[in-house]
Amino acid sequence: NIFIILAEGRIYLLLYACLAAAMLIELFYENEIVSRWLARAGMLAVILLIGLRWETGTDWLPYLRVFYTNDTTSDYDAVVFGIDQGYILFNRAIYALSTDYTWFLIVDAFIAMIPIYIFIEKSTKFPVMGVYLFYTSYAITHFMGSNRRMIAIGFVCLGFLYLSRNERLRTRWHRWALPFGVAMFVHRTSLAALPGLLVSRKAWPTWAVIGGLLAALLLGMGGIPFTVLELLARSLADFTGITAVEKLIFYTSGDAQLDAEFDVVRQAILGVAKRSTVLAIFILFMRYGRPSEYAQRLFNIYIVGCAIYFALLGSPIFQVISTYYSIVEIVLIPIIFYSIPSFKIPYTLYLIIVPLFLLLSSLSPYLDLYVPYHSILNY
Repeated sequence: NIFIILAEGRIYLLLYACLAAAMLIELFYENEIVSRWLARAGMLAVILLIGLRWETGTDWLPYLRVFYTNDTTSDYDAVVFGIDQGYILFNRAIYALSTDYTWFLIVDAFIAMIPIYIFIEKSTKFPVMGVYLFYTSYAITHFMGSNRRMIAIGFVCLGFLYLSRNERLRTRWHRWALPFGVAMFVHRTSLAALPGLLVSRKAWPTWAVIGGLLAALLLGMGGIPFTVLELLARSLADFTGITAVEKLIFYTSGDAQLDAEFDVVRQAILGVAKRSTVLAIFILFMRYGRPSEYAQRLFNIYIVGCAIYFALLGSPIFQVISTYYSIVEIVLIPIIFYSIPSFKIPYTLYLIIVPLFLLLSSLSPYLDLYVPYHSILNY
C-alpha cells in the first residue's frame, strides 16, 4: 500500500512536503506575521484539497446521495436515516443556492475548517505547525471521511477555545454554548465532548494519568466496554423508534462492517504509540517548563480522549468519539515546542518523521477511495 501511495498519491505527499517546509520556516525564522500567513495559506490548501475532490474519500458518495435526495422521493427516509436535522437543513440551504455538489463540498470544508484554524491561531504562536499536524493526523481520516462530523469537530474546537480565557463557564457562557450547540445540531455525537469543558485547571498527576490509561487499555484489550455497549443495545431493543438507539443496535451488531482493508491490530498499535508519545512529551514539558493553565487543561482533555480510545480498542466506529478530545493535540504540541526552544532540534525531527507515517497509515485502509486523488478540475 505504501508503494501505491508513493506512486499515485503524489498530491497528498506534495501538500505534506509544502506544509513541512512552511513549518521549518516558522520554527527557525520565527516571524509572527510570516508564520500566520503561511498557516492561512496552508489551511486554504487543505480546504481546497477536500472541497475540490471528485469521487474521493469515504464520505463522497453517501453524502452526494443526501445532497441530491429530497423529501418527495421514495427512498428519502433510507438515505437520511440517522442524519441530524441541522445537517439536512444545511444541505437544503446550499441546494437552494446551487445544485452543484462541488460548491457544497467547498462551503462545507470552509465552515468546518475555519473554526479549526481560529482554534489554532488563537491558541499558539506556531500556527503552521498546528495546520501541519491537523493535515497529517485528522484531515484525511476524519475530514474526508464524514462531512457531518468534520463540522461538529470544528465547532467543538471553537468551544474549547473558551478555556483559554480562564473564566468560569457561566461567565460569557454563550462563547462556548453556541459552538457546542452548532456541533450538536449537525452531529449528535459531539454531545460526548461537553464534559471536556469541566476538566481540572491543573494537569492531573503523572501517576494518576499513567494508572488511569493503563486501566483503560486493559479494559479495551479485554473488550469490556464494547461488551457493555452490546448489552445496553440489547436492553434498549424495544425502543427502536429512537434513532440513537437504532444506530447503537446497528453498530454493535455483526451487520456493521468496515468497508476497508482495515488491520485493527496495526491501527490500534499505531494509535496507542502516537498518543503515548504525545503524553510523554507533555510530561517532560511539565518537568522542564511552566505550562500555562490553558495548556494544562488541554492536556487533561487530551487524556480523556486517550482513555476513550484505549478503552474502545478494536472498535474503530466507537473510537471516533475520542477525536473530539484528542484533536486538541494540534495546538497542545505547538504550545510545548514554543515554550521549550532548547528541545527544538529533536522535536523537529520527530515532527518531520512521525506525522508522515500517520498520513500514510490514514490513507491505507481505504486506498481505493483515496488513491489516486480525483479532482473536479480533472473532469
